[in-house]
Amino acid sequence: MIDYFKGIYGLNLLFRVHGSALYKGSLVGIISVLFFLAIQLQWNTSGNRRDMDENGNHYDDLDHPYGVGVLVSSVSFLIVFRANYGYQRFWEACG
Repeated sequence: MIDYFKGIYGLNLLFRVHGSALYKGSLVGIISVLFFLAIQLQWNTSGNRRDMDENGNHYDDLDHPYGVGVLVSSVSFLIVFRANYGYQRFWEACG
């Protein structure tokens, strides 16, 4: 059995960079957030005044529930297919 040095309260294992997917995924997440913020900033400062309703209130097309619904359904399909693929690989390795 391999004995790991856990450090104080296991913090050594918690903040370990080698072999962790958290640090690899955080780079992609930060790039995605910066890309979204750039689109949001460009969308809101484009100078169009056609996105005002009759009371003069500003509404945002990016907050529409249909767009959010498409995003949620596509991400959920991706997660389900990935989980199914992993489940198939597990049972293939068992058999």
